[in-house]
Amino acid sequence: MRDTKRKRAILAMLESHDDWQFSEYGPAPYSATTIATEIGGSAQSVARTLRGMLNEGLVFAVRDREEVWNAIARDFIPMPVTAYFSARTMHADIAAAQRWRDGAAARSSEAGQALMRAFSGQSPAPMLPSNTEKSRS
Repeated sequence: MRDTKRKRAILAMLESHDDWQFSEYGPAPYSATTIATEIGGSAQSVARTLRGMLNEGLVFAVRDREEVWNAIARDFIPMPVTAYFSARTMHADIAAAQRWRDGAAARSSEAGQALMRAFSGQSPAPMLPSNTEKSRS
């Protein structure tokens, strides 16, 4: 099959291992909905592309659980979804996901302490240089 802009965008997302992406979407694997949210386009179209990429051997599909909006319950409920890894980086993705999960308690504690300091007045708000200070330097 052809190498398209969408396939390159999907692979770039699946192979990215940065803290921002993990904090925004969690660690891989990612569902078609999550990928569509990041790269744009409809979830159905992205899912169709992912199925083609699966047939080409570019991605690996697994069953995963994801919080999905349920209009009847008016809440998110965990549902089984098909999620994808890049075939090229799947083992590194699994290891990165485990490291991310292992550090969750420490990140949560650190964030909670920072919020407590900020809202209790223990630490001053970060000082940003004013326009006059910038012009003097």
